Amino acid sequence: MPKKILSSILIGLTLLVASIFPLLRTPTDASAQIIIGTLPIFTLPPIATATRTPTPINLGNFVWDDLDHDGRQDAGEPGIAGVTVQLWNSTKSQLIDSAVTNASGNYTVTAPVPGNYRIRVVLPGIMDGFSPKDQAGGDDTDDSDINPTGTDTGFTNIFTIANNVISISSIDAGIVIFRTPTPTRTPTPINIGNFVWDDLDHDGRQDTGEPGLPGVTVQLWNSTKTDMIDSAITDSNGAYWVVAPTPGNYRIRVIKPTILDSFSPKDQAGGDDTDDSDINPNGTDTGFTDIINIASNVISISSLDTGIIKFRTPTPTRTQTPINLGNFVWHDLNGNGIQNMGEPGVGGITVQLWNATKTQLIASAVTNSNGNYTVVAPLPGDYRIRVVPFPGSSFTPKDQGSNTEDSDINPSGPDLGFTDIFNIASNVISISSLDAGLTQVAPSPTPTNTRTPTPGPSPTPSPTPSPQPDYDNHVHLPLILRSE
Repeated sequence: MPKKILSSILIGLTLLVASIFPLLRTPTDASAQIIIGTLPIFTLPPIATATRTPTPINLGNFVWDDLDHDGRQDAGEPGIAGVTVQLWNSTKSQLIDSAVTNASGNYTVTAPVPGNYRIRVVLPGIMDGFSPKDQAGGDDTDDSDINPTGTDTGFTNIFTIANNVISISSIDAGIVIFRTPTPTRTPTPINIGNFVWDDLDHDGRQDTGEPGLPGVTVQLWNSTKTDMIDSAITDSNGAYWVVAPTPGNYRIRVIKPTILDSFSPKDQAGGDDTDDSDINPNGTDTGFTDIINIASNVISISSLDTGIIKFRTPTPTRTQTPINLGNFVWHDLNGNGIQNMGEPGVGGITVQLWNATKTQLIASAVTNSNGNYTVVAPLPGDYRIRVVPFPGSSFTPKDQGSNTEDSDINPSGPDLGFTDIFNIASNVISISSLDAGLTQVAPSPTPTNTRTPTPGPSPTPSPTPSPQPDYDNHVHLPLILRSE
């Protein structure tokens, strides 16, 4: 076949293929090539992979009656039926979908593809309003997402739906429904009371046995202390009532019975408002309570009490009775620091009373033959007892038993020979348990009485008799058995 004819056929085929496949590829594309001889004639385009149809995205879900106007979906706040909810593009120029809430206040609108959108909610009534937005502390399932004011009133902010999102169920709207106010009932006057008492121990607490005070003036004032509203006088039990005409802010004022009386300290009952005093005892509000608020549902308050510290002429103080202190120093034969049966008292031991700092000797005594002693403290206060042992004796361990059977003297250290400091209270008249145990007590010689010669006639001289021992002048030592 002539080359000219063959070229014409090839050109025709090329045009035919080009009309079937509008996208011609260069020979460098990874596509199929038709080659005749060594010349590339045309390129077949690749076959496109089918793209899946985007799944529409469901958006919702709740419009509710925000009864307390706080922007939170609280228990008991119902959904609102019949509210129109719309889906718009982000520029608010195109309405895309619309729905009406069901009987439970739920709705669903559908976004056709991922992208940027806004939800719009149409108020049910012209007097209604939107709840404050984003008031659930970051919990997007409990708040309202609609702008209540501004240029975007009724719309959400722009939100983006990503390609992998198939639904959003947290786009909610709180509606503040306009309701015709119900007639307000005439306020009931509020009784306020109730007790003024004689705070005998000045502690600001209503203690058992502390009586009420009759005849005390109690007043009700406004919060700024510029207008007295009511007044009463306590009855024989110290009780009172004043009447506030309406709810609001008030103060109670109490007039002291006499100029020398004073108020108890305030709020001293550990938070129990029925047992404390509520009057300021000093400062710019002396005689007044702090401001008290009476709410509209309160009909009485019975915990506004007042403690009064009555001035009383001091009772003459009786002369202090000296305090006897004692009583026993003993020979601790087994050294255990306890007064065991058969362990004798030690006579002749000096016992002294000192002040607490050991700088002043106040009184001194010597134990009798039974080991007992008494020294006298002139007044209540802090003191020490000192025991001066015989040479070679030492003190037994301290505080080894009950206080009536042990030794109270420090056997060593800077207070050697002294007791610890002890306090004598004003109602104490004697202490008889300050004892001291001694060890290594040497026996004391006890001389017997020498017989006094009876005068008689002058003796007749006679031969000098042989000397005879005079047993009556011997010294007798006590018998001490040495333990083996």
